[in-house]
Amino acid sequence: MKTIIILIAQWALYTSIFAYGQQCNLTLKVRLIDAEDHQSIGNAHLYLNNNIRPNELSQGDYLFRHICKGTSSLYINRNGYEKKEVNIKINQDTALTIVLLKEMQQLDAVTVTANAQVNAPKSSVTLHKEQRLESQGKNLAGVLSEIAGVNTLKTGANNGKPVINGLYGNRLLLINHGVRHESQQWGTDHAPEVDPFSAEEITVIKSSDAVRFGPDALGGIIKIGSSAIATDRKAKSSHAILFNSNGRGLLLNNKLEGMIGQFSYRTGITTAKQGNLKSGDYYLGNTGNEELHGNFFASYITGKNTFRMYLSHFGNTLGVFQGAHIGSKEDILARIEHGKPFEEYSFSYKIGSPKQRVTHQLAKLEYLYQIDESSQLEAQYSIQRNHRKEFDLRRVAENDVPMADILLNTQQLELVYSRPYFMTGISGSLQINNNVPGTGSTPIIPNFENHGLGAFASIKVPFKSYLVETGIRYDYKFFDAAGYQYDYSKITEDGLIPQYLMTDRKHFHNISGIAGISQRVNAIFTWKSNLGLAWRAPSANELYSDGIHHGTGTYEVGNKNLKSERGLKWINSLSMDKGIIRANIDLFAQVIENYIYSQPVPDSTRQTIRGTFPLFQYQQDRAFFYGADLSTLADINQNWQHGLNISIVKAKNVTKDEFLPNIPAWKLQQYLSYRFAPNQVLSYIKIKHHFQAKQTRYEPNSDFAPPPAAYHLFDAVLASSIKLKSQRRAELQLAVDNVFNEAYKDYMDRFRYYAHALGRNVSLKVNFTF
Repeated sequence: MKTIIILIAQWALYTSIFAYGQQCNLTLKVRLIDAEDHQSIGNAHLYLNNNIRPNELSQGDYLFRHICKGTSSLYINRNGYEKKEVNIKINQDTALTIVLLKEMQQLDAVTVTANAQVNAPKSSVTLHKEQRLESQGKNLAGVLSEIAGVNTLKTGANNGKPVINGLYGNRLLLINHGVRHESQQWGTDHAPEVDPFSAEEITVIKSSDAVRFGPDALGGIIKIGSSAIATDRKAKSSHAILFNSNGRGLLLNNKLEGMIGQFSYRTGITTAKQGNLKSGDYYLGNTGNEELHGNFFASYITGKNTFRMYLSHFGNTLGVFQGAHIGSKEDILARIEHGKPFEEYSFSYKIGSPKQRVTHQLAKLEYLYQIDESSQLEAQYSIQRNHRKEFDLRRVAENDVPMADILLNTQQLELVYSRPYFMTGISGSLQINNNVPGTGSTPIIPNFENHGLGAFASIKVPFKSYLVETGIRYDYKFFDAAGYQYDYSKITEDGLIPQYLMTDRKHFHNISGIAGISQRVNAIFTWKSNLGLAWRAPSANELYSDGIHHGTGTYEVGNKNLKSERGLKWINSLSMDKGIIRANIDLFAQVIENYIYSQPVPDSTRQTIRGTFPLFQYQQDRAFFYGADLSTLADINQNWQHGLNISIVKAKNVTKDEFLPNIPAWKLQQYLSYRFAPNQVLSYIKIKHHFQAKQTRYEPNSDFAPPPAAYHLFDAVLASSIKLKSQRRAELQLAVDNVFNEAYKDYMDRFRYYAHALGRNVSLKVNFTF
């Protein structure tokens, strides 16, 4: 009943807004680009009719709202560029691109063309600057969770990975500064090793597009990249300081960027420390976190040649909640029944065992050759090194000896030729995974080599108000594994389980494809339809795992007979831009043949010398996913704004006619903000509401505990932007998450068996730009 009342209230609000805004309800979108390199230009000052200022959506993109019909005067001022003033006749929602020339150049004429743009058929969302600032201090999954259709699969209070339309892990592609991110993504507790501060642009593509970056993109793609570097200064710095009350955490980030002649650079470093986190009324033992990340980007242009380099380091030591490592079957069942830890923990910055220590390094070299004005050739080589150590509670040896020590090295080479509306390329990868000896335990996954080759081609065809896109890709993968496993069929009389050397080789190959169309129906509506075919070879853990997964506190058993997954995903999107109301709805359906999933075995646990753990086994069936994502943004007036996201995903095991586990229930996110007049000390106040429904689509007695109840959370943000001397600026945010300190559990949290989720957190964020 409460949910129905909320939806009725939403409808009434939007109806009143629509009736209110029939006079000055147009929008003007402006993109500024450099005349020489066509890079976006941010940090510009734009004024419409001398007093209306826009919102900067992203680097170089600006949006004016509440514009009246008629001729308006647009004034543009950006350091290092010629000032401009143009007159624009606006009779409908207008989008235009303006080219700026450097100050040393003379401007003979200014031509501005306002036209209806036809967007690519893919369904994608890019986080804007305000969202990125509000999410500072969160991991990548937390940053992305504000997007409709994106959920978080958690392993405790401080570890999570993104879920797009019900799919996660190896079914999502993470493109980090143009490189396919390769790490130990098979673990549900293995969060992506990416520092969100290294990303000025974060985009989620929900389409099943495996053509450009290779297989595995059944669920979608997350693209992380850099924005254009300020070209008017040799050195520009920014600094962020973040304080959190929950965990008593401190985070520092520093960036420096600039351009000297044809050489541009950007570098950054992030460090963070946090102690034990707290639920509504008790501490969660051993949930501290320490981080140290760094990155460096450089570019040099000479004639038709562009040379780029990107280096990054990610370092993280993460405590694992002690209450998830349990001694006996009776104890685990008692804790699940109790619903929270029997022990009482206090605050501490100490990170003991169990814990994870992860480092990830990336080095990329890129070369671009501009063949002519419309075509270019790109060559890219990258190498990644992912080193994961997992520590457990040892009874004899020192706790600083890891139980798992896994080193993954990946090299990638890619050649791409592109011209307007056409792209083709080839790629290859070499990947070697080794378990470092000396742990005194049998690794959960074996050593393996994973090599691949691929080739693709894609084309876009514009036709009147339509844009048609199609592409095809072929990939071959070779998998060679060797490691020790337990032989449960030969248990000795004294209960010992012998081991044997397992060796296995597998070959996988398949075709991926995409076909899409988009149409600008009129000045208000845009329609997109995208059909994507993707496949994924089973990963090492799904095939061969046989042991304790320390980060999740579970015992996992693989299946060597698993086949490749093949998925067909269809997304239809309808966007509306009525000036005061913007909305988008995605309807999707996806069939996945040989869908691989980890099924809890609730009537069985696995007893080891390190304790008793819930048993999970990998299985494979045909699955069907479908759902909808709705997002709306409404300007009630020049000060008040309302945003709404609704995400619905449903999944069924078609083979067994059962519900699939680990699928999020539907959720609603909304906010109401008040924006103060320009040049005021306060920028805006925002109240957020998050409703997570209870998952009712599950099989009884298929899990160790039924899905938890639905819950409501409320957050608050107070933001301020202060202009200092020259080009200096200070931006401050005071935020409160879980204002009412709600005690709740989330179905998508693997530690919900043992503890509640996070309680109230008060954070202070300070960003300086010099």
